[in-house]
Amino acid sequence: MKLRRPHLGRALSVVLVAVVIAAAAVVWHDLPSPTDLYGPFDVDAPAGEQARGRAITATVTSVRIAARVDAVAAAGRWVVVDTTMAAVHSTELPHADLLVGPNTYAPTERFFFDTLRKPLAPGITQRGSWVFDVAAPLVDPGAREPLTLRVWVGGDMLDSRLVIRIPADDPRISRTEAAGLTPPEESAR
Repeated sequence: MKLRRPHLGRALSVVLVAVVIAAAAVVWHDLPSPTDLYGPFDVDAPAGEQARGRAITATVTSVRIAARVDAVAAAGRWVVVDTTMAAVHSTELPHADLLVGPNTYAPTERFFFDTLRKPLAPGITQRGSWVFDVAAPLVDPGAREPLTLRVWVGGDMLDSRLVIRIPADDPRISRTEAAGLTPPEESAR
């Protein structure tokens, strides 16, 4: 009678399959999420310098922090970001938000007709303001949080987004009790 040995090849195959499955599970859990893969291309610039993306350009000229804008009190503090913008090749509608510390703020709707909400046309420079209601401790005197204005056009995630950084001690930042707005102005370049 002949004794049979267990199939060494079969056992080795089972062990190899188990190792491959374990390695695949480790790799699967370390893959980037879809938001890591598909996002805007940030174009960084400091305040006072022009940021140029694929579709628009923008320059932050000043920042005014006030308790009231046009006699309207803020829940926190109004942050008025005065900006000069232009379209590069075609008419574009700009969108913006403001990062302060861990928070992201959308422009307020309270001053709809006096803020940068009109489409930008090529060859025409638009000067105006974005207005944000920001938590007071983040922008009161002595606050160290930088401000970051982000501006983009359209809804395409794979486009450029202007990221303009404004340090807390930037000389373009002024603090007043009240600030006024004027409607955006347009001029030929």
